[in-house]
Amino acid sequence: MFKKDTYNRFIVEACGQSKEMACYILTDRETGIQYLLNRAGAGTGITPLLDENGNVSKVDPQTLKSNT
Repeated sequence: MFKKDTYNRFIVEACGQSKEMACYILTDRETGIQYLLNRAGAGTGITPLLDENGNVSKVDPQTLKSNT
C-alpha cells in the first residue's frame, strides 16, 4: 500500500531556479494541458499555462505518449 510507485503522468521542465524560488512547466501526458508551477520558500502555486489569446496551452497527448 505504501510502496513508492513510479507514476509518470507529468513531464517536468525547469524554467528557472534561484536560491529562494523555482519555476517549472508541467505537461500532463494524458490531457496535454500545460501548467506553470512556482515554488518560493514555504509557498507553492500552480496555474494552467495560457497562450497569447488567453486559452489553456495544450499539446497533442498522442505525441507525448510516443516519446516516453
